[in-house]
Amino acid sequence: MSSPVFSIILPIYNMEELLPRCLDSIIGQTFADFEVILVNDGSVDSSGQICDEYAKSDSRIKAVHKKNAGVSEARNSGIELATGLYLSFVDPDDWLEKNMYEVLVAVIDQSHADVIRFNAFRNDQILNQTNLKGNYRGDDITKNIVLPMIGAEKYGGPFLMGVPWTYAFRREVITENGIFFSRELRRCEDRLFCITALLHAQSVFFVDDVLYHYTVNSGSLSNKYDPIRWEQELLFLDKLKNEYRKKLNPDDTEKADRRIKTDYVLRAIISVDNVFFSKNNNSFAFRYRRVKQIITNNYVRNAAAKLEAEPLGTKGKIVLWCVKKRHALLLSLFQTALLIKNRI
Repeated sequence: MSSPVFSIILPIYNMEELLPRCLDSIIGQTFADFEVILVNDGSVDSSGQICDEYAKSDSRIKAVHKKNAGVSEARNSGIELATGLYLSFVDPDDWLEKNMYEVLVAVIDQSHADVIRFNAFRNDQILNQTNLKGNYRGDDITKNIVLPMIGAEKYGGPFLMGVPWTYAFRREVITENGIFFSRELRRCEDRLFCITALLHAQSVFFVDDVLYHYTVNSGSLSNKYDPIRWEQELLFLDKLKNEYRKKLNPDDTEKADRRIKTDYVLRAIISVDNVFFSKNNNSFAFRYRRVKQIITNNYVRNAAAKLEAEPLGTKGKIVLWCVKKRHALLLSLFQTALLIKNRI
C-alpha cells in the first residue's frame, strides 16, 4: 500500500467541546489521500472517546492513547507513527478550510518543496501576514525566512511567526535530521521546531491562501502565570542559538546573533508582563525581585545596551528605558500602576 500524501497529527488534551468541529473539517476535505493520527494525551474528559468514535467511522484515522506528557511528547508520538510524505500539524480547537489539502497538494506537485507555509485566520484577520510568495531556495531561505523568524532587526519590528500549524513539512526532512519537539520546553517548542526544520530545508514555498482557522484560547499557557517562564525563555534561546550556529555560515550566524538580541529583550519584557498581568497572588516584593532577576540577566543587559528600536508608544518607551537602565524598582512600580489602572 502506498503512503498517503499527508499525515495529519493532532495532540489532544481535554478538547471535547471543540474536537468534533476540528475533525469534521478534516474528514470533509476535498482532497482525501491522508491519514489522521489522534494522540490523546491523557485527557480526563470525553476526548479519548471522541477519538475512538471517529477512528471507528473512518479507516484513515488512528487513535493513540497515552499518559499525559505534554504537547511536545504527543506531537513526537505522531511523527514516529506517521507514514505520509508530508507532516501537517493541527491543534484540536482549530479548524480547516475544506480545500486546504487540495491547495497544498497542488503546490507539492508544482514545487516539490520541503516546507510549505500558508496563512491562517485569527478572529477573522490574517495572522502574521507576510509579503513572501512562491518558492524560496538556498540563501533566500536564510535571508527571507530563517533570520526574520529568529528575531526582528529592531526591537518592536516585524518578525516571522513559527507555529507548526501554518506549515506542511516533508516527512523525510524531519525524520532524517532527527527533528523533534523539545521535551524540555513547555513554551516556544513549536518555534524551535519550525526554525530547525527550515534550517534543513532545501526549498520553501509560501502560499497566499488562508487555509487554517486559529482559535484564541484564553486558558492557554501563554495567558497564565508561569513561575519558570523566564527560565524557559532562556532555555529556548540557548537551544535556538545551538541550532542555527550548526547550520548557518559565519556571516549569517553574525546576523542571527544580532537579531536574537532583540528577542532577548522582547522575551524579558514579556516575562515581566507575565509577573504582573497574569492571575497570581505574589507580593510586590516578590515581583520586584523577579523583575530585577530578569532585567539584570547578562544576556539582556548586553542586548539592551545598544538596542535599536522602532517607534514605540509611551508605555513601550518607559518599559524599554527601564530595561536599558536596569531600573527594576521603577519598572515594578510602573507595572503595578498599570495593573491598578486596568482594574479600575
